[in-house]
Amino acid sequence: MYCNQTIICGKIIKLGVLRYTPAGIAIIEFTVKHVSQQIEAGVARQIMCEILTVALGQLALIVAGFEINSTVKLVGFINRKSHLNQQLVLHIDHIELI
Repeated sequence: MYCNQTIICGKIIKLGVLRYTPAGIAIIEFTVKHVSQQIEAGVARQIMCEILTVALGQLALIVAGFEINSTVKLVGFINRKSHLNQQLVLHIDHIELI
């Protein structure tokens, strides 16, 4: 199975510190809060969730310049946080302020 793409909008509510991997690649973790209304089985539902997100390389440098409460559109893929931690994390391929 090769399908793994997520598109979501929300506000940055937590912004980690820009750091670098041992290989010298910039990395930053941040949390985005999503709020929307979606239709499921013909019924409107209020949706609220917080998504742990990570950006690497040039995208990490861009995100480091954003502020808390910035509204963003994210495109990326889901992966576990680490080999030992199964928490899902959104790795972004594209980010834009909206």
